[in-house]
Amino acid sequence: MNGPELTRRVPLRTAARIGLSEGNRSVRYARHWLATLGGQVSDCAAAVDIAIVANDKAVNADCVIRLWDFQVGFPGSGILASAVSGAASVIGHRDGPGIPLPADMPEKWCGMYGVILALAEAWRRRNGAKQKIVYDVSAADVARVFSLQNSGGREEMVRTWRRNGHLCIDHGGIFPMGFYPCKDGYVALLGRSRRDWENLRQAIGNPSWAREEAYQDPFVLARNSAQADELLEQTLAAFTRDELLHRGLNKSAVIAPVYTQAEAESRGVFREQFIVDGVPEMPFQIYEHDTVKPVQARSGTSVTSADQPLVGLRCMELCWVWSGPMIGQILADLGADVIKVEAPRRFDLYRTRGLEHLSKKMDEKTRVESSLYFHSLNRNKSGLTLDLKHPMGLDVALRLASESDMLIENFTVGTMERLGLGGDALFKANPALVQMSMSGPGRGSSVETLRSYGLVLSALGGAEDLVRNGEEFIGSPTFSLSDPNAAAFGAMGVLAGVLATHGDGRGRTFDVSQIEAAATLAGTPMPEVETASAILMADDGGYVAVSFPISVYADGPALQRALAGASRAEIEALCRRHGGYWSDLLELEDTDGAPVFADCYGWVSSKHAVTGNEELVAAPWRANGQRPEVHKAAPILGDEDDNVLARVLSLPAQAIDSLKRSGAVGLAGYFD
Repeated sequence: MNGPELTRRVPLRTAARIGLSEGNRSVRYARHWLATLGGQVSDCAAAVDIAIVANDKAVNADCVIRLWDFQVGFPGSGILASAVSGAASVIGHRDGPGIPLPADMPEKWCGMYGVILALAEAWRRRNGAKQKIVYDVSAADVARVFSLQNSGGREEMVRTWRRNGHLCIDHGGIFPMGFYPCKDGYVALLGRSRRDWENLRQAIGNPSWAREEAYQDPFVLARNSAQADELLEQTLAAFTRDELLHRGLNKSAVIAPVYTQAEAESRGVFREQFIVDGVPEMPFQIYEHDTVKPVQARSGTSVTSADQPLVGLRCMELCWVWSGPMIGQILADLGADVIKVEAPRRFDLYRTRGLEHLSKKMDEKTRVESSLYFHSLNRNKSGLTLDLKHPMGLDVALRLASESDMLIENFTVGTMERLGLGGDALFKANPALVQMSMSGPGRGSSVETLRSYGLVLSALGGAEDLVRNGEEFIGSPTFSLSDPNAAAFGAMGVLAGVLATHGDGRGRTFDVSQIEAAATLAGTPMPEVETASAILMADDGGYVAVSFPISVYADGPALQRALAGASRAEIEALCRRHGGYWSDLLELEDTDGAPVFADCYGWVSSKHAVTGNEELVAAPWRANGQRPEVHKAAPILGDEDDNVLARVLSLPAQAIDSLKRSGAVGLAGYFD
């Protein structure tokens, strides 16, 4: 990389004054994220343009971002957010009460979105726009969006997620998927293909049972896994976590130990300058490039809505699956012009997620355009099919980078360089480019070559170790801690980078470690504990989440003992008497009917050319009471190539036809 030594912080070069109030935990985390990112943190007592406040605290500012520890208009705490969002319903033993997201995760994510919105509004105000606007973000909305995104759209609940202990219910349709005991703890195992399963078998010594015909197909094993799980556990019992990690790295198998943050640090999983005085920094290394290029905001680049805060920004997205595309989703929902680039013969895997069972029931072209998982993560984006291995395709990519403010990619380390899109090439094309790399472990980690699925990344970073039933390790195989969490960090980083680069003209590369992102969740200093909380069974049936001031009950176990055998009516009466809060624990599919979501629907309507009318997972914020709309459905492969090349690169029809004939652009008869 060119430029000065790496840093973890970026100066927020904006004239907009951002202030925060004191109050709830979400705001305190927003303050922490903003300060750690590199921002100047002020109090709302001073004159500010953008105010981040607790609940509905009154403040004089053009833009007010209200953060709620539970739900908009409802007092409460993060455990209630876990309960009503469906998150707690998918974590824990099958016959147990469900386990809330640990370590204030709902409030931390709520605080992240507060910072994202503040940075987006700082961009709007940098360009002279002023608009009175009130945003609402709640811990319950964010946790629900993260839960629902793993389920696709409202009509596509192919698999109803349930808590199932250490293992994902039905192994998520593959084998294996979950946490397995070994000699000195647990390891995360996951594979999404027959190749993954073969690599795993080789990594554990290819035992005789694994060579039998009955254990060859992971998709068959997922439907009847009891015997295979038992045999796998017996084999793993001979190895330590570290042994399995190194065996996995050697065989490209998806294996990762469940580490604590301290264990991960001692083994070099984190990169330099991440833990400072025992506290994690931001999970990205930032390289500032030497060349300075004055840069101006673009006008009229949004393909969605002209009144969104990120109008004037363009993002080139080279991402697939979840974490990377979700950054693009956030930017597009806020008005940026996001162009999703896909290879014509290796398009985004999420185009068919959840539809594997339909491979013989619909034609391939229809199948790759029918996944609501994909439609949700890629709404409001434009699409371009581009062969990056073709010389003319590479030239188009570099020209597109030169016309973009941001580039996001989540390839494995080294892929961009092999394609001819390494840092030197990109910044020669556009010295003021802000690049966000989301490789998984991050460049320079001791596990840089790890096959990066979310479950193994959160296990390595120490986040999974926090998910416990008392002292018993459980983990969250059915709730992805990694992908949406890394996306939120990525969105904060890239927006801060754009503000800095438009201030000083210096391009920046953000190299994200999703392992460090998980560790940041685990290691961020928490505000002083103010409540005792627990999930317990009411005497008249069903599980409830309960939270009381610690002046009433000293801790969760004391609360559980005191309320053992209490009915719902008795719990509610105690809450009214002692300033406590309670809520039912809801299964994910039942969250639509919850009163706390009644005033603002958790889905957003879209109309897609193939699937027709559909309801996608909504963004977790409300602007003046409304969720962001879908102005444009997710791109159809190949349908927008002409428009993007003409609109962005000003290519004439003849030049576009030449690119298509060469095979550099378009599908080249893929579906014929």
